[in-house]
Amino acid sequence: MAHQEAPWLQEETIAIQMANSSLVATTIKVTLLELPPEILIRILLGLPFTSVVICRRVNRYLQILISESAEVQYRIHLGISGLVDNPSCNLPVSERLSRLLAKERRWEDVNFDFNKIIDVPFQFPYYHTRLITGFFSGITANEIHCMETPSAPDWEAKWRRVSPGKRIISTGTCVYEHDLHVLITAQPQTIYTNATEPRTVYEIQVHLNQLSTGQPHPGAQQATISLITHEGFGEPHVFVEHAGNNLLLMLRDNIDTQRPDEQVYVYDWRTSELKLRLSAPFRSYGYPLVLTKDVFLLTNARTGELEYWRFPKSPSEPIQHEPFFVLCLPQLVSDRAFLYISCRAEPNPSTRSCNGSKSFYNDPNEAIVTFIVGIRSTMFAVHLYTFFVHRSFFVGCPNKFYSFMSPDGRPKPVPYGEWGPSACRWFKANMFQAKWFETTSGQRCIASPPDTTAAPITLLDFNPIGVSIALARENPPTEIATYDPPGELRPREKTVIRSTDPLDDPHGCFENTVYSSLPYVMRTSQDKYSFDALLLDEESVLGIREDGSGRVIEIHVLSYG
Repeated sequence: MAHQEAPWLQEETIAIQMANSSLVATTIKVTLLELPPEILIRILLGLPFTSVVICRRVNRYLQILISESAEVQYRIHLGISGLVDNPSCNLPVSERLSRLLAKERRWEDVNFDFNKIIDVPFQFPYYHTRLITGFFSGITANEIHCMETPSAPDWEAKWRRVSPGKRIISTGTCVYEHDLHVLITAQPQTIYTNATEPRTVYEIQVHLNQLSTGQPHPGAQQATISLITHEGFGEPHVFVEHAGNNLLLMLRDNIDTQRPDEQVYVYDWRTSELKLRLSAPFRSYGYPLVLTKDVFLLTNARTGELEYWRFPKSPSEPIQHEPFFVLCLPQLVSDRAFLYISCRAEPNPSTRSCNGSKSFYNDPNEAIVTFIVGIRSTMFAVHLYTFFVHRSFFVGCPNKFYSFMSPDGRPKPVPYGEWGPSACRWFKANMFQAKWFETTSGQRCIASPPDTTAAPITLLDFNPIGVSIALARENPPTEIATYDPPGELRPREKTVIRSTDPLDDPHGCFENTVYSSLPYVMRTSQDKYSFDALLLDEESVLGIREDGSGRVIEIHVLSYG
Protein backbone atom coordinates (compact mmCIF):
# COMPACT_ATOMS: atom_id res chain seq x y z
CA MET A 1 0.00 0.00 0.00
CA ALA A 2 1.38 3.42 -0.93
CA HIS A 3 2.29 5.72 1.92
CA GLN A 4 -0.28 8.46 2.45
CA GLU A 5 0.62 11.91 3.72
CA ALA A 6 -1.21 13.47 6.64
CA PRO A 7 -4.07 15.74 5.45
CA TRP A 8 -2.40 18.94 6.63
CA LEU A 9 0.86 17.90 4.95
CA GLN A 10 -0.98 17.24 1.70
CA GLU A 11 -2.54 20.69 1.90
CA GLU A 12 0.83 22.31 2.53
CA THR A 13 2.31 20.45 -0.42
CA ILE A 14 -0.51 21.66 -2.67
CA ALA A 15 -0.05 25.22 -1.43
CA ILE A 16 3.69 25.11 -2.19
CA GLN A 17 3.03 23.69 -5.66
CA MET A 18 0.52 26.45 -6.33
CA ALA A 19 2.95 29.12 -5.17
CA ASN A 20 5.68 27.73 -7.43
CA SER A 21 3.48 27.41 -10.49
CA SER A 22 3.65 30.52 -12.66
CA LEU A 23 0.61 29.33 -14.63
CA VAL A 24 -1.56 29.04 -11.54
CA ALA A 25 -0.15 32.25 -10.11
CA THR A 26 -1.17 34.18 -13.20
CA THR A 27 -4.68 32.74 -13.46
CA ILE A 28 -5.77 32.37 -9.84
CA LYS A 29 -5.64 35.14 -7.24
CA VAL A 30 -6.12 33.79 -3.74
CA THR A 31 -6.05 36.09 -0.72
CA LEU A 32 -4.65 34.94 2.62
CA LEU A 33 -8.08 34.60 4.19
CA GLU A 34 -9.29 32.38 1.34
CA LEU A 35 -6.75 29.70 2.21
CA PRO A 36 -8.12 26.62 3.99
CA PRO A 37 -8.14 27.05 7.78
CA GLU A 38 -5.68 24.16 8.23
CA ILE A 39 -3.09 26.00 6.15
CA LEU A 40 -3.80 29.29 7.91
CA ILE A 41 -3.14 27.62 11.27
CA ARG A 42 0.17 26.24 9.97
CA ILE A 43 1.13 29.73 8.85
CA LEU A 44 0.17 31.20 12.23
CA LEU A 45 2.19 28.56 14.07
CA GLY A 46 5.24 29.63 12.08
CA LEU A 47 4.95 33.27 13.16
CA PRO A 48 6.26 34.87 16.37
CA PHE A 49 3.50 34.62 18.96
CA THR A 50 3.33 38.43 19.21
CA SER A 51 2.45 38.57 15.51
CA VAL A 52 -0.28 35.99 16.08
CA VAL A 53 -1.76 38.18 18.82
CA ILE A 54 -1.80 41.11 16.43
CA CYS A 55 -3.49 38.98 13.73
CA ARG A 56 -6.20 38.10 16.21
CA ARG A 57 -6.99 41.78 16.70
CA VAL A 58 -7.22 42.86 13.05
CA ASN A 59 -9.78 40.42 11.64
CA ARG A 60 -12.83 38.69 13.10
CA TYR A 61 -12.30 35.53 11.07
CA LEU A 62 -8.71 35.24 12.30
CA GLN A 63 -9.91 35.99 15.84
CA ILE A 64 -12.33 33.06 15.74
CA LEU A 65 -9.77 30.78 14.06
CA ILE A 66 -7.12 31.56 16.67
CA SER A 67 -9.52 31.35 19.61
CA GLU A 68 -10.78 27.93 18.54
CA SER A 69 -7.36 26.42 17.78
CA ALA A 70 -5.77 24.72 20.78
CA GLU A 71 -2.46 24.58 18.92
CA VAL A 72 -2.34 28.33 18.31
CA GLN A 73 -3.52 29.19 21.83
CA TYR A 74 -0.86 26.86 23.23
CA ARG A 75 1.79 28.60 21.10
CA ILE A 76 0.63 32.03 22.32
CA HIS A 77 0.61 31.11 26.00
CA LEU A 78 4.03 29.45 25.78
CA GLY A 79 5.42 32.73 24.46
CA ILE A 80 3.63 34.87 27.03
CA SER A 81 4.82 32.67 29.90
CA GLY A 82 8.43 32.39 28.73
CA LEU A 83 8.13 28.63 28.23
CA VAL A 84 9.07 26.24 25.45
CA ASP A 85 7.30 23.08 24.39
CA ASN A 86 8.70 19.66 25.21
CA PRO A 87 8.92 17.87 21.85
CA SER A 88 9.06 14.52 23.66
CA CYS A 89 5.71 15.06 25.39
CA ASN A 90 3.13 12.45 24.44
CA LEU A 91 0.10 14.38 25.70
CA PRO A 92 -2.38 15.98 23.26
CA VAL A 93 -2.04 19.72 22.71
CA SER A 94 -5.39 20.41 24.39
CA GLU A 95 -4.17 18.75 27.60
CA ARG A 96 -0.86 20.62 27.49
CA LEU A 97 -2.74 23.91 27.04
CA SER A 98 -5.02 23.12 29.97
CA ARG A 99 -2.03 22.35 32.22
CA LEU A 100 -0.23 25.51 31.14
CA LEU A 101 -3.22 27.79 31.86
CA ALA A 102 -3.86 26.21 35.26
CA LYS A 103 -0.21 26.39 36.25
CA GLU A 104 0.22 30.01 35.18
CA ARG A 105 -2.91 31.03 37.09
CA ARG A 106 -1.46 29.49 40.24
CA TRP A 107 1.83 31.32 39.66
CA GLU A 108 -0.02 34.63 39.32
CA ASP A 109 -1.98 34.06 42.53
CA VAL A 110 0.97 32.43 44.36
CA ASN A 111 -1.56 29.72 45.08
CA PHE A 112 -0.35 26.13 45.27
CA ASP A 113 -1.94 23.00 43.88
CA PHE A 114 -0.98 20.97 46.95
CA ASN A 115 1.28 21.02 50.00
CA LYS A 116 3.02 17.75 50.78
CA ILE A 117 5.18 17.29 53.88
CA ILE A 118 8.21 15.00 53.64
CA ASP A 119 10.02 13.82 56.76
CA VAL A 120 13.80 13.64 56.52
CA PRO A 121 15.28 10.65 58.40
CA PHE A 122 18.84 11.50 57.39
CA GLN A 123 21.53 13.82 58.72
CA PHE A 124 22.38 16.72 56.40
CA PRO A 125 22.53 20.50 57.00
CA TYR A 126 20.01 22.83 55.37
CA TYR A 127 22.78 24.96 53.83
CA HIS A 128 23.99 21.92 51.84
CA THR A 129 20.74 21.24 50.01
CA ARG A 130 20.06 21.71 46.30
CA LEU A 131 16.98 21.76 44.08
CA ILE A 132 17.33 21.56 40.30
CA THR A 133 14.44 20.76 37.93
CA GLY A 134 12.58 18.47 40.31
CA PHE A 135 15.66 16.80 41.79
CA PHE A 136 16.39 17.50 45.48
CA SER A 137 19.61 16.52 47.23
CA GLY A 138 21.10 16.95 50.67
CA ILE A 139 24.86 16.58 51.08
CA THR A 140 26.97 15.51 54.03
CA ALA A 141 30.72 14.98 54.12
CA ASN A 142 30.60 11.50 52.58
CA GLU A 143 27.01 10.93 51.41
CA ILE A 144 24.28 12.38 49.27
CA HIS A 145 20.59 11.75 49.98
CA CYS A 146 18.47 12.61 46.96
CA MET A 147 14.93 12.23 45.69
CA GLU A 148 12.68 13.30 42.87
CA THR A 149 10.27 15.93 44.22
CA PRO A 150 6.58 14.93 44.27
CA SER A 151 4.42 16.02 41.33
CA ALA A 152 1.14 14.75 42.86
CA PRO A 153 -0.30 14.66 46.40
CA ASP A 154 -0.15 10.85 46.56
CA TRP A 155 3.45 10.69 45.36
CA GLU A 156 5.62 8.80 47.85
CA ALA A 157 9.12 10.18 48.35
CA LYS A 158 11.76 7.67 47.29
CA TRP A 159 15.12 8.53 48.80
CA ARG A 160 18.36 7.28 47.32
CA ARG A 161 21.69 7.32 49.14
CA VAL A 162 24.97 7.73 47.27
CA SER A 163 28.15 6.91 49.21
CA PRO A 164 31.34 7.24 47.16
CA GLY A 165 33.55 6.48 50.17
CA LYS A 166 35.38 9.80 49.82
CA ARG A 167 34.76 13.37 50.90
CA ILE A 168 32.16 15.03 48.66
CA ILE A 169 32.97 18.62 47.74
CA SER A 170 30.43 19.37 45.00
CA THR A 171 27.69 18.04 42.75
CA GLY A 172 26.14 18.97 39.43
CA THR A 173 22.98 17.80 37.71
CA CYS A 174 21.87 17.72 34.09
CA VAL A 175 18.40 16.23 34.50
CA TYR A 176 16.68 16.47 31.13
CA GLU A 177 19.36 16.57 28.48
CA HIS A 178 21.75 13.84 29.60
CA ASP A 179 20.25 12.24 32.74
CA LEU A 180 23.64 13.10 34.25
CA HIS A 181 24.63 13.43 37.90
CA VAL A 182 28.16 14.74 38.48
CA LEU A 183 29.60 13.87 41.88
CA ILE A 184 32.97 15.40 42.82
CA THR A 185 35.15 14.05 45.62
CA ALA A 186 38.52 15.08 47.08
CA GLN A 187 41.11 12.81 48.66
CA PRO A 188 44.34 14.16 50.27
CA GLN A 189 47.61 12.60 49.15
CA THR A 190 51.15 13.03 50.48
CA ILE A 191 53.88 13.57 47.93
CA TYR A 192 57.66 13.57 48.39
CA THR A 193 60.08 15.68 46.42
CA ASN A 194 63.84 16.03 46.65
CA ALA A 195 65.20 18.35 49.32
CA THR A 196 61.75 19.25 50.62
CA GLU A 197 59.42 18.10 53.33
CA PRO A 198 56.36 15.99 52.47
CA ARG A 199 53.62 17.99 50.81
CA THR A 200 49.86 17.46 50.66
CA VAL A 201 47.92 17.64 47.43
CA TYR A 202 44.38 16.54 46.64
CA GLU A 203 43.14 14.08 44.07
CA ILE A 204 39.90 15.46 42.66
CA GLN A 205 37.66 12.83 41.10
CA VAL A 206 34.69 13.73 38.93
CA HIS A 207 32.25 10.80 38.99
CA LEU A 208 29.93 10.70 35.96
CA ASN A 209 26.76 8.86 37.01
CA GLN A 210 23.37 8.34 35.45
CA LEU A 211 20.83 10.23 37.52
CA SER A 212 17.97 7.78 37.04
CA THR A 213 19.98 4.69 38.05
CA GLY A 214 22.88 5.95 40.17
CA GLN A 215 25.24 3.82 38.06
CA PRO A 216 28.15 5.06 35.89
CA HIS A 217 26.75 6.95 32.91
CA PRO A 218 26.64 4.75 29.78
CA GLY A 219 27.45 7.75 27.57
CA ALA A 220 30.81 8.39 29.28
CA GLN A 221 33.85 6.49 28.04
CA GLN A 222 35.34 6.72 31.54
CA ALA A 223 33.38 6.58 34.78
CA THR A 224 35.59 9.22 36.44
CA ILE A 225 37.82 12.13 35.49
CA SER A 226 40.78 12.66 37.80
CA LEU A 227 42.99 15.69 38.40
CA ILE A 228 45.54 16.65 41.04
CA THR A 229 45.68 20.04 42.76
CA HIS A 230 49.00 21.81 43.07
CA GLU A 231 50.52 22.37 46.49
CA GLY A 232 48.88 24.82 48.84
CA PHE A 233 45.27 23.72 48.73
CA GLY A 234 43.87 23.40 52.23
CA GLU A 235 40.20 22.83 51.43
CA PRO A 236 39.45 22.45 47.73
CA HIS A 237 36.02 23.21 46.33
CA VAL A 238 34.72 22.85 42.79
CA PHE A 239 31.92 24.77 41.09
CA VAL A 240 30.49 22.75 38.22
CA GLU A 241 28.39 23.65 35.17
CA HIS A 242 27.56 21.93 31.90
CA ALA A 243 26.81 22.89 28.30
CA GLY A 244 26.12 19.98 25.98
CA ASN A 245 29.18 17.74 26.20
CA ASN A 246 31.22 20.47 27.91
CA LEU A 247 31.80 20.05 31.63
CA LEU A 248 33.01 23.31 33.22
CA LEU A 249 34.89 23.05 36.54
CA MET A 250 36.15 25.97 38.63
CA LEU A 251 38.57 24.81 41.35
CA ARG A 252 39.36 27.05 44.31
CA ASP A 253 40.59 26.82 47.91
CA ASN A 254 38.14 27.77 50.66
CA ILE A 255 40.88 28.45 53.25
CA ASP A 256 42.59 31.83 53.18
CA THR A 257 46.11 30.63 54.11
CA GLN A 258 48.54 29.88 51.28
CA ARG A 259 46.19 31.47 48.69
CA PRO A 260 46.83 29.09 45.77
CA ASP A 261 45.87 30.06 42.22
CA GLU A 262 42.41 29.07 41.04
CA GLN A 263 41.97 26.70 38.12
CA VAL A 264 39.27 26.56 35.44
CA TYR A 265 38.88 23.36 33.42
CA VAL A 266 36.67 22.46 30.48
CA TYR A 267 36.33 18.73 29.75
CA ASP A 268 34.35 16.77 27.22
CA TRP A 269 32.58 14.58 29.75
CA ARG A 270 31.86 11.86 27.19
CA THR A 271 35.51 11.38 26.19
CA SER A 272 37.26 12.86 29.29
CA GLU A 273 39.36 15.08 26.98
CA LEU A 274 40.68 18.28 28.58
CA LYS A 275 39.78 21.11 26.19
CA LEU A 276 40.74 24.20 28.24
CA ARG A 277 42.65 25.11 31.38
CA LEU A 278 42.90 28.62 32.85
CA SER A 279 44.66 29.91 35.96
CA ALA A 280 43.80 32.99 37.99
CA PRO A 281 45.00 34.52 41.30
CA PHE A 282 43.35 33.41 44.53
CA ARG A 283 39.78 34.67 45.07
CA SER A 284 39.34 35.84 41.49
CA TYR A 285 36.48 33.77 40.13
CA GLY A 286 33.06 32.91 41.53
CA TYR A 287 30.48 30.50 40.20
CA PRO A 288 30.70 30.12 36.38
CA LEU A 289 27.69 30.87 34.19
CA VAL A 290 26.86 29.24 30.85
CA LEU A 291 25.50 31.82 28.39
CA THR A 292 25.20 29.68 25.24
CA LYS A 293 26.50 26.31 24.11
CA ASP A 294 29.60 28.19 22.87
CA VAL A 295 30.18 30.90 25.52
CA PHE A 296 30.49 31.02 29.30
CA LEU A 297 30.95 33.85 31.79
CA LEU A 298 33.30 34.13 34.76
CA THR A 299 32.86 36.74 37.50
CA ASN A 300 36.17 38.29 38.55
CA ALA A 301 36.09 39.70 42.09
CA ARG A 302 39.64 41.03 41.86
CA THR A 303 38.81 43.30 38.93
CA GLY A 304 35.06 43.74 39.52
CA GLU A 305 34.34 42.51 36.00
CA LEU A 306 32.28 39.92 34.12
CA GLU A 307 34.45 38.02 31.64
CA TYR A 308 33.29 36.26 28.47
CA TRP A 309 35.14 33.08 27.42
CA ARG A 310 34.55 30.58 24.62
CA PHE A 311 34.17 26.82 24.95
CA PRO A 312 36.85 25.27 22.72
CA LYS A 313 35.49 23.00 20.02
CA SER A 314 38.45 20.64 20.46
CA PRO A 315 41.65 20.36 22.57
CA SER A 316 43.71 21.37 19.51
CA GLU A 317 42.30 24.90 19.39
CA PRO A 318 44.71 27.77 20.22
CA ILE A 319 44.99 28.42 23.96
CA GLN A 320 42.89 31.31 25.28
CA HIS A 321 44.86 33.72 27.45
CA GLU A 322 42.30 36.50 27.80
CA PRO A 323 38.49 36.82 27.71
CA PHE A 324 37.13 38.16 24.43
CA PHE A 325 34.66 40.58 26.04
CA VAL A 326 34.37 42.22 29.48
CA LEU A 327 31.66 44.12 31.38
CA CYS A 328 32.41 46.34 34.40
CA LEU A 329 30.41 46.31 37.61
CA PRO A 330 29.83 49.64 39.42
CA GLN A 331 33.03 51.20 40.74
CA LEU A 332 33.77 50.81 44.47
CA VAL A 333 35.23 53.47 46.73
CA SER A 334 38.95 53.16 47.32
CA ASP A 335 38.81 51.37 50.70
CA ARG A 336 36.24 48.76 49.59
CA ALA A 337 36.87 45.52 47.68
CA PHE A 338 34.76 42.78 46.12
CA LEU A 339 35.11 39.67 48.28
CA TYR A 340 33.14 37.47 45.87
CA ILE A 341 30.73 37.74 42.93
CA SER A 342 28.60 34.62 42.47
CA CYS A 343 25.95 33.99 39.83
CA ARG A 344 23.42 31.40 38.74
CA ALA A 345 20.66 30.89 36.16
CA GLU A 346 18.37 27.90 35.75
CA PRO A 347 17.89 26.14 33.38
CA ASN A 348 21.01 25.97 31.24
CA PRO A 349 20.83 26.90 27.53
CA SER A 350 21.49 23.34 26.41
CA THR A 351 18.53 21.92 28.33
CA ARG A 352 16.15 19.88 26.19
CA SER A 353 13.53 17.80 27.95
CA CYS A 354 13.48 14.06 27.32
CA ASN A 355 10.70 13.35 29.81
CA GLY A 356 7.53 12.44 27.89
CA SER A 357 5.21 13.32 30.78
CA LYS A 358 6.46 16.91 31.06
CA SER A 359 4.53 19.26 28.76
CA PHE A 360 6.81 22.30 28.78
CA TYR A 361 9.70 23.89 30.61
CA ASN A 362 11.28 27.29 31.20
CA ASP A 363 12.95 28.85 28.19
CA PRO A 364 16.65 28.78 29.15
CA ASN A 365 17.51 31.67 26.84
CA GLU A 366 15.13 33.98 28.72
CA ALA A 367 16.12 32.87 32.24
CA ILE A 368 17.01 35.51 34.77
CA VAL A 369 20.57 35.50 36.15
CA THR A 370 20.98 36.08 39.89
CA PHE A 371 24.18 37.71 41.11
CA ILE A 372 25.17 37.86 44.76
CA VAL A 373 27.93 40.34 45.55
CA GLY A 374 29.95 40.45 48.77
CA ILE A 375 31.85 43.69 49.42
CA ARG A 376 34.41 43.93 52.21
CA SER A 377 34.72 47.29 53.99
CA THR A 378 36.87 46.21 56.97
CA MET A 379 38.58 43.02 58.05
CA PHE A 380 35.35 41.69 59.57
CA ALA A 381 32.55 43.61 57.79
CA VAL A 382 31.04 42.24 54.57
CA HIS A 383 28.03 43.89 52.91
CA LEU A 384 25.82 41.89 50.56
CA TYR A 385 23.96 43.01 47.45
CA THR A 386 22.14 41.15 44.71
CA PHE A 387 21.14 42.05 41.18
CA PHE A 388 19.28 40.42 38.30
CA VAL A 389 19.88 40.42 34.54
CA HIS A 390 18.30 38.39 31.74
CA ARG A 391 20.62 35.82 30.17
CA SER A 392 19.40 36.96 26.75
CA PHE A 393 20.83 40.42 27.47
CA PHE A 394 24.27 38.97 28.17
CA VAL A 395 24.09 36.89 25.00
CA GLY A 396 23.41 39.97 22.87
CA CYS A 397 25.89 42.27 24.65
CA PRO A 398 28.99 41.61 22.47
CA ASN A 399 27.08 42.56 19.34
CA LYS A 400 25.70 45.69 20.99
CA PHE A 401 29.14 46.79 22.21
CA TYR A 402 31.27 45.22 19.49
CA SER A 403 33.70 48.18 19.49
CA PHE A 404 34.89 47.09 22.95
CA MET A 405 36.06 43.68 21.73
CA SER A 406 39.72 43.14 20.89
CA PRO A 407 41.15 40.51 18.49
CA ASP A 408 44.27 40.19 20.66
CA GLY A 409 45.02 41.14 24.24
CA ARG A 410 42.56 41.92 26.99
CA PRO A 411 39.54 43.88 25.66
CA LYS A 412 38.54 47.26 27.00
CA PRO A 413 35.77 46.74 29.63
CA VAL A 414 32.33 48.23 28.99
CA PRO A 415 31.57 50.68 31.85
CA TYR A 416 28.55 49.85 34.00
CA GLY A 417 26.92 53.14 33.12
CA GLU A 418 26.71 52.09 29.47
CA TRP A 419 25.27 48.61 29.88
CA GLY A 420 23.93 48.23 33.43
CA PRO A 421 21.20 50.70 34.44
CA SER A 422 18.65 49.53 31.85
CA ALA A 423 19.51 45.82 32.09
CA CYS A 424 19.85 45.31 35.88
CA ARG A 425 17.74 45.44 39.01
CA TRP A 426 19.78 45.85 42.23
CA PHE A 427 18.70 45.16 45.83
CA LYS A 428 20.28 44.95 49.23
CA ALA A 429 20.77 41.24 49.76
CA ASN A 430 19.08 41.25 53.16
CA MET A 431 15.80 41.28 51.20
CA PHE A 432 16.75 37.86 49.87
CA GLN A 433 18.41 34.66 50.96
CA ALA A 434 21.96 35.54 50.05
CA LYS A 435 23.28 32.05 50.82
CA TRP A 436 20.71 30.34 48.61
CA PHE A 437 21.11 30.09 44.86
CA GLU A 438 18.14 27.81 44.29
CA THR A 439 15.71 30.71 44.82
CA THR A 440 15.55 31.50 41.09
CA SER A 441 14.00 29.46 38.29
CA GLY A 442 13.28 30.70 34.78
CA GLN A 443 12.31 34.35 35.14
CA ARG A 444 11.02 34.12 38.72
CA CYS A 445 12.69 34.59 42.09
CA ILE A 446 11.61 34.13 45.70
CA ALA A 447 12.09 37.55 47.25
CA SER A 448 10.98 36.88 50.82
CA PRO A 449 13.70 35.89 53.30
CA PRO A 450 13.07 32.82 55.45
CA ASP A 451 11.36 33.69 58.69
CA THR A 452 10.67 31.72 61.84
CA THR A 453 7.33 33.49 62.13
CA ALA A 454 4.54 33.04 59.63
CA ALA A 455 4.91 35.30 56.58
CA PRO A 456 3.64 35.36 52.98
CA ILE A 457 5.77 34.01 50.15
CA THR A 458 6.69 36.76 47.70
CA LEU A 459 7.72 36.16 44.09
CA LEU A 460 9.39 38.56 41.68
CA ASP A 461 8.55 37.90 38.02
CA PHE A 462 10.98 39.46 35.52
CA ASN A 463 9.13 38.24 32.43
CA PRO A 464 8.96 41.44 30.29
CA ILE A 465 5.76 40.28 28.58
CA GLY A 466 4.20 39.65 31.99
CA VAL A 467 5.19 43.17 33.01
CA SER A 468 3.60 44.62 29.84
CA ILE A 469 0.41 42.65 30.41
CA ALA A 470 0.27 43.76 34.04
CA LEU A 471 0.66 47.40 33.01
CA ALA A 472 -1.96 46.99 30.29
CA ARG A 473 -4.50 45.62 32.77
CA GLU A 474 -3.81 48.39 35.24
CA ASN A 475 -3.77 51.21 32.70
CA PRO A 476 -6.13 50.45 29.80
CA PRO A 477 -6.30 51.32 26.97
CA THR A 478 -2.81 50.52 25.73
CA GLU A 479 -1.05 49.65 22.52
CA ILE A 480 0.71 46.72 24.16
CA ALA A 481 -0.48 43.49 22.55
CA THR A 482 -1.88 41.15 25.20
CA TYR A 483 -4.00 38.04 25.02
CA ASP A 484 -6.56 36.73 27.48
CA PRO A 485 -8.71 33.67 26.75
CA PRO A 486 -12.30 34.71 26.00
CA GLY A 487 -14.43 35.11 29.09
CA GLU A 488 -11.54 34.94 31.58
CA LEU A 489 -11.04 37.61 34.23
CA ARG A 490 -7.42 37.94 35.27
CA PRO A 491 -6.34 38.83 38.81
CA ARG A 492 -4.94 42.28 39.40
CA GLU A 493 -1.18 42.16 40.05
CA LYS A 494 0.00 43.33 43.44
CA THR A 495 2.83 45.61 42.31
CA VAL A 496 4.51 46.49 39.01
CA ILE A 497 7.97 48.04 39.36
CA ARG A 498 9.43 49.72 36.28
CA SER A 499 11.07 52.86 37.66
CA THR A 500 14.78 53.68 37.59
CA ASP A 501 15.73 53.45 41.25
CA PRO A 502 18.96 54.19 43.15
CA LEU A 503 20.42 51.31 45.14
CA ASP A 504 20.15 51.73 48.90
CA ASP A 505 23.84 51.83 49.87
CA PRO A 506 23.98 52.79 53.58
CA HIS A 507 27.57 51.57 53.96
CA GLY A 508 28.90 53.73 51.13
CA CYS A 509 30.41 50.87 49.16
CA PHE A 510 30.01 52.34 45.68
CA GLU A 511 31.81 55.40 44.33
CA ASN A 512 28.71 56.63 42.48
CA THR A 513 24.99 56.05 42.94
CA VAL A 514 24.04 52.72 41.35
CA TYR A 515 20.90 52.96 39.23
CA SER A 516 18.89 50.08 37.80
CA SER A 517 15.53 49.83 36.05
CA LEU A 518 14.85 46.22 34.99
CA PRO A 519 11.05 45.98 35.46
CA TYR A 520 9.32 43.20 37.39
CA VAL A 521 5.98 42.20 38.86
CA MET A 522 5.82 41.39 42.57
CA ARG A 523 3.20 38.90 43.74
CA THR A 524 2.50 37.79 47.30
CA SER A 525 0.68 34.72 48.58
CA GLN A 526 -2.46 35.15 50.65
CA ASP A 527 -1.45 32.29 52.95
CA LYS A 528 1.42 32.64 55.40
CA TYR A 529 4.19 30.11 55.93
CA SER A 530 6.93 29.54 58.48
CA PHE A 531 10.16 28.12 57.05
CA ASP A 532 13.87 28.39 57.76
CA ALA A 533 14.77 28.43 54.06
CA LEU A 534 13.08 28.38 50.66
CA LEU A 535 14.07 26.71 47.39
CA LEU A 536 12.46 27.20 43.98
CA ASP A 537 12.29 25.29 40.71
CA GLU A 538 9.91 25.46 37.75
CA GLU A 539 7.17 23.40 39.41
CA SER A 540 7.34 23.99 43.15
CA VAL A 541 8.58 25.90 46.18
CA LEU A 542 10.33 23.84 48.82
CA GLY A 543 10.05 25.08 52.39
CA ILE A 544 12.86 23.79 54.61
CA ARG A 545 12.58 23.38 58.36
CA GLU A 546 15.58 22.63 60.55
CA ASP A 547 16.00 21.50 64.15
CA GLY A 548 17.87 24.54 65.50
CA SER A 549 21.30 23.02 64.89
CA GLY A 550 21.06 23.29 61.11
CA ARG A 551 19.88 19.72 60.37
CA VAL A 552 16.94 19.41 57.97
CA ILE A 553 14.01 17.65 59.63
CA GLU A 554 11.12 18.46 57.30
CA ILE A 555 10.52 19.52 53.70
CA HIS A 556 7.26 21.09 52.52
CA VAL A 557 6.66 20.68 48.79
CA LEU A 558 4.37 23.53 47.67
CA SER A 559 3.55 22.46 44.13
CA TYR A 560 2.19 24.56 41.25
CA GLY A 561 1.37 21.38 39.34
